[in-house]
Amino acid sequence: MIKKRLLAILLLGMVFLCACTKTEKKAQAENLEFPGLTWDMTPEDVLKAFQTAKEDTEFYEENDLTTSFGITDIDVFGQQAERVFFYFIDYATLSKMPGQKNLEQRLCRIMAYYPQDADLTPVKEKVEQEYGATVSEYYPFSSTMVSENNWIMKQEALKESESLQYWGSGILGDVLSENNLETDLTYWKNCRRGLNEENWKFFKDHARMVSVILSEQELEQGKGVEWDAHNLAVYQVLKK
Repeated sequence: MIKKRLLAILLLGMVFLCACTKTEKKAQAENLEFPGLTWDMTPEDVLKAFQTAKEDTEFYEENDLTTSFGITDIDVFGQQAERVFFYFIDYATLSKMPGQKNLEQRLCRIMAYYPQDADLTPVKEKVEQEYGATVSEYYPFSSTMVSENNWIMKQEALKESESLQYWGSGILGDVLSENNLETDLTYWKNCRRGLNEENWKFFKDHARMVSVILSEQELEQGKGVEWDAHNLAVYQVLKK
């Protein structure tokens, strides 16, 4: 009888662990997270994850709002990347929300670069396994300064091609509350240059919470994969 009870407890524990693993993998796929990392990590968390110290990074830059650093020779989706850059930001401070305590800087962007002659076909296959099907177009919403303190946000989409593939998580407008859109815009403008009342609706209806770009074009830095979670980072601060 005791053996049967122990066996039942063991089986129940295995089921629980499997359920947790599936939940974690689902969350990683939905948020398009870098393998082994989460978007709520601080610079210290990421360094610890790679068992790396500040002095062992390729470079390390930090100020009150942002931190960035590079790590060389990391396996990314089964292939050695020459270097990977990590960017962190404290959007609670940047958005100037009243009554909001400054938060720790959180991971919001990653750029992994492979050698120019690398074949990224296996990498693309693993990205698709993790994140699912690609999306046909991507809105980077980059900004250009036209004069001092005057920025224009570009609204053109980049189309998928043989050398560029895109993955995207949920649309921003699908998670924002209709009752808080005016307040959201007030603080979001502090985080995205060129965002204003005129382009706010288009932005929220097309911006992805997280985007991933795989480029096989031979750029100066090399071929690579980029993760952009700036919109998710701002949204998480607004939720608090």
